[in-house]
Amino acid sequence: MKPNLPLELTRRRNRTLPARRRQLLTEFERSELSAAEFARQQGIPYTTLCSWRRRSAAQPDVRFAEIELVGPSAEPLVVELGRQARMRLSSVHQLELAARLLKQLEGLC
Repeated sequence: MKPNLPLELTRRRNRTLPARRRQLLTEFERSELSAAEFARQQGIPYTTLCSWRRRSAAQPDVRFAEIELVGPSAEPLVVELGRQARMRLSSVHQLELAARLLKQLEGLC
């Protein structure tokens, strides 16, 4: 015999698709709102937003793209490594060192 549970305990949770979670996290980072205010405006539980942020930080979105440098450039090449790290390459001579660093980082992931 099933126990009589309150209606809110018997409802199934709404799942948010990964793409929508990433979109919401990006919107949150661009907003100047607190996490609590953003969650309230979006209609999601504050604790859910916090867990998404924690999981996103623990699993950085790593993507690689091949580029070709043609001729000398006055602008430095900036490679972003997640939200908190960047490599600024101002010379073609730094490419080999940067490539070795990226290979080492790839092995850590």
